[in-house]
Amino acid sequence: MFIWFFRYSFFIFLSFSLFFDLEFLVLFLNLIFIHFFYGLFAILKDYIHQAEIKFFLLFLIRFIFFLFLNIYIELWF
Repeated sequence: MFIWFFRYSFFIFLSFSLFFDLEFLVLFLNLIFIHFFYGLFAILKDYIHQAEIKFFLLFLIRFIFFLFLNIYIELWF
């Protein structure tokens, strides 16, 4: 009578445990990244002038654009 339950119950427990593990991982990593980026933003805003931040961000945007362009060219041509 309970053979089916004992045979396949580990699938149920495994699926629930994987779901909770992934949920914990996603929430935990989000909190770490939010804390990290807020800290970096506070340091940049407090200790570095706004003009330097804008220059640095423009440089990063252009640099990332060229990296993506390079990857696109390597993949498609």
